[in-house]
Amino acid sequence: MKINIKKILPIIVLIIISTTLLFGQKNFENKNFGFSIQEPKDWIVAANKELIKNFEKLDFTDENLVKIFQNEKQFIFLTAFIKYDVNEHAGLIPKIQVSVLPQNTKDFQQFKVAITKTANNLKNFIEGYELIQEPKEIEISGIKSVYFLGKLTVKTQKGMELKSRNRILAIPYKNYFFQISFVDEEIGENSSELFDALVKTIKIGK
Repeated sequence: MKINIKKILPIIVLIIISTTLLFGQKNFENKNFGFSIQEPKDWIVAANKELIKNFEKLDFTDENLVKIFQNEKQFIFLTAFIKYDVNEHAGLIPKIQVSVLPQNTKDFQQFKVAITKTANNLKNFIEGYELIQEPKEIEISGIKSVYFLGKLTVKTQKGMELKSRNRILAIPYKNYFFQISFVDEEIGENSSELFDALVKTIKIGK
């Protein structure tokens, strides 16, 4: 099984890389990977437009996918949605991030074991992280997937404590898998209802 825990961790922490901010009220779709999800209304889309543009020029064979993952340091950031402008809102901002990672497990049970191992080891790599709901099997767009829930407490440079919840979906497809992180406040602004609704809009497959 080649799902590297250390490669997955930066994504679970939800670091948004080189992006362009747009306002979204539609569906996000990436035909190359066969993924779509409804964009949360009035949220800001953090789209890696340059990467998506480059994808359109490539022939998405298995061999080329391996090269792409190598160039992108083992994961590919597809898109993210944030509720508020980071320059105008203090404190934790609810967000969603969609990434793609390589995997070559033989079947779903191996995949679930690998993701479960990752979830249980997060506390050893991320200070303040706590797993509050063990990984479980769910079905997304007709595909057996894995879901787990954790929480994280971090301190800002000004000494403020931010308490977040992080829902993780891992959806295996072909020789890669989608990892979708849903982050909101543990105490405060609760986006659970919206997140649950958006999960139902996910479609996998070309």
